Formats: sequence, structure tokens, C-alpha cells
Amino acid sequence: MILRSEILAETQKTAVLAELHRIVKSEFFRGSQRCSRFLEYSVHYVLEERPIDELKERIIGIEVFRKPSDYDTAQDNIVRVTANEVRKRLAQYYGKDDVPVGPVIQLPSGSYGVTLRWTDAAASLAEHVAAPVAAPVAPPVPPPVPPSVAIGAPSPLPAPIVQDKAAHRGRKSRRWRAVASALAAAMVVAMVLGVFAYRGAQERDVVQGVWAPILDSPRVLVVSIAQPLAYRPSSNTNSLVGPEDRMVPLPDAFVGTGDAFALADIVKLLSGRKKDWQLLAGNSTPSQALLAGPILLIGDHSNRWTPEMMENLRFYFGQGNQIYDRSRSGVGWSLDHLSPDWKTGEDYAIVSRFTSPGTGQPVIVIGGLTNFGTEAAGVFITSPELLSEALRSAPADWRRKNFQFVLHTKIIGNTPERPTVVASNFW
Repeated sequence: MILRSEILAETQKTAVLAELHRIVKSEFFRGSQRCSRFLEYSVHYVLEERPIDELKERIIGIEVFRKPSDYDTAQDNIVRVTANEVRKRLAQYYGKDDVPVGPVIQLPSGSYGVTLRWTDAAASLAEHVAAPVAAPVAPPVPPPVPPSVAIGAPSPLPAPIVQDKAAHRGRKSRRWRAVASALAAAMVVAMVLGVFAYRGAQERDVVQGVWAPILDSPRVLVVSIAQPLAYRPSSNTNSLVGPEDRMVPLPDAFVGTGDAFALADIVKLLSGRKKDWQLLAGNSTPSQALLAGPILLIGDHSNRWTPEMMENLRFYFGQGNQIYDRSRSGVGWSLDHLSPDWKTGEDYAIVSRFTSPGTGQPVIVIGGLTNFGTEAAGVFITSPELLSEALRSAPADWRRKNFQFVLHTKIIGNTPERPTVVASNFW
């Protein structure tokens, strides 16, 4: 039967939340954070008794997928696509053989609000949980001995005892109810603890929080990697041959080692969270690709799109080997001891996450003053430990904000050490 939220007891609402927890942790949902967030929002919306007729596509786009309030639902179909995917995954979940007895959560076609269906067994259990246990019946008092019976005389035969079958059934029913109530109470406690544990895990997953705008987007992530300008002799040898030989630029032939290390760390994260991505070289990334969906830029000046994307951000790469802060004139970070072969004992990098004002799409940019800084930035943005430490003093709603971090790392040999945050900005 279908139960409306306003007639649900608190124990039944708790059972619904426990079922929601089992669903999002199942094999059908744990690979899609986007579907899990949609379903969680819809269930809580219904349990909070908010009006279903006000649950519109735009509301979900804004509150669940962080879309701007004026976004075009005709062009961006993330809510409709996700709703269809949720319906398919729910059908797969309830189609398996070992579904536990309890509430069934469904998302009807044409609606974004879930409905709750209770099986007969679950409804019966809910009734027993809510029903009070009857007080035990006191045993009957034996009748007094008649005064006419002499002491020592044979006692008269007792009257036959006739068992009250109805009373026996009542006592048995009451015992069953008491046992069922105790079991149900234990189940409710376990469900509540499970829900809180799940929510705590979600809150602690800072990597998910940092990458959520990109992971939750239904569109393919475009990864644009830098292509540093390199030269080689026109004679195609390792060194100049004769006075006529000259150095020829090769703008599209190489990728920096630090950029490659950062790409490897990021691809591992994206693959583990089942996010589709496409790799493009910076010089070959068309402007149309930057408008179609989420973007990840790796590298600073050697990536042609980084200066343009960071044009109005607080921290940015300036001329030479420096990082500037627009809010404080003259304040920046630079490399004072950079050898001709770009060897250095330290490096700085910027990690930025923001929504593009032109497209409304999420953007992440990581880059260092040298290869070493970019490598350290790749480690930082994929490390739960480093992100947790950096976000310890962040605003409570940092997941919904844009942010930038300026990182510093020491270089030992050719390896960047653990990066530290020297400046940050949230807006």
C-alpha cells in the first residue's frame, strides 16, 4: 500500500531512511553520486512533507546540482536524465532476490517526488511496533475452604479446571507482540546508527566535496594538458651541427613530466569514481570544448587556456616566475633561485575550482611555476589528507563555494615534497 508521509510514524520514517541508506550503498547506486544525491533529496523532501507540486525541475537543478537560478532547463537536461537513471537503478535494486522486508521506495514516471510502498509483512510489523503491550493478567485467587470441612477430614475432590482457550490465545499473542516489539526496537536503533554513520562518511569525504561539481555533471570532463615550447636543431640531431644549423621550435611535441604525473593522479581518481573524461592537448583544445561541459586545465603559461580562465581570479600567474594576489598590491610568490635548466629548490602552485561565469560549467585549474609545482598540485587535489588539512578552517558551506589555494613545496632532487597551503580564498 502507498503511505503518505503525514501518516507515517517516526519509526516508519526511520525505516525509510534506513532503506534509503541500503539503496545508495548498493551496487546499483554507489557508483553514481549524482543518482544517489537525487534520490536522497527526493526522499527527504517527501518525508519533510513539503508540497509535491512545488518539486520542479529547476528547484532540483539549483538545490542538488548547484545550477544558477536562471539556468536554461531546455538546454541543460541533467535533472531529467538523472531522474530516468534513478528509476532504472531502483528497478534493478528491487529486481534482485535478497531485498529485505521493509518500505519500497519508487520514483513514478513524470514525477520527481518518491512514493513509499509498504509490503504487508512490513506494515504488520509497523503496527506491532506502534501497539502498546497489554498488562499481564493476575492469576486467579483460590476459593476459601468451607468452614464445614473438619480438620483432618478428607478434602473434597477439586472441581475440574476448564481452560479458557481465548485467554490462552491472548497470552500467547501478547508474548509474541512483546518479542516483536523488542526486535523491532533493536532494528530501529541499528537503522538509525547506520543512517548517521552514512551521513558522517559523506561529510568526511572531502575529495567528493571538492570534485562534486565535475563528478555530478552528466557531461564528459574535458582534460586539457599543457604543451611547453621546446626546441631542437634543424639538422634533427642532439646538438647544432655547423654554423648553418639552427634551433627550431616544437610547440606541439612534448608534455612536461610534472604535468604527466598530475594527470596520472587525477585519472586514477576519475576512474575510481566512474567519471568519463577526454584528454586534449592544450594547443589542440578547441574553444567549443570549453563551452560544452566541465573542464580541467593542467599547467600555467604553457597551457594556452589557463591565463584566460584565471583572468579575473584573485590569485594568478604573472609575468616571469611569479604568482600575484589581486587584493594586495605587490604581494606575491616567486622563485628567486631558478637555474637555466629550470632546477629549483622550491616551487609554488595554484589550485582553483570555480564556475565559469560565461558557461555556468565547473572548472578546475592546477598549475605550478615549474613542473614540480604542477606535480605537487596534482597530489594535493587528489589527497584526502591534504585536502582535509587545507579545508579545516574553510567556511562551513565550502562545498557550494568557489575557491583557490596557493601551495608551496620544497624540491628534493627531482621530487616535490608534501605541499603546504600559504594562501586561500573562498567566494
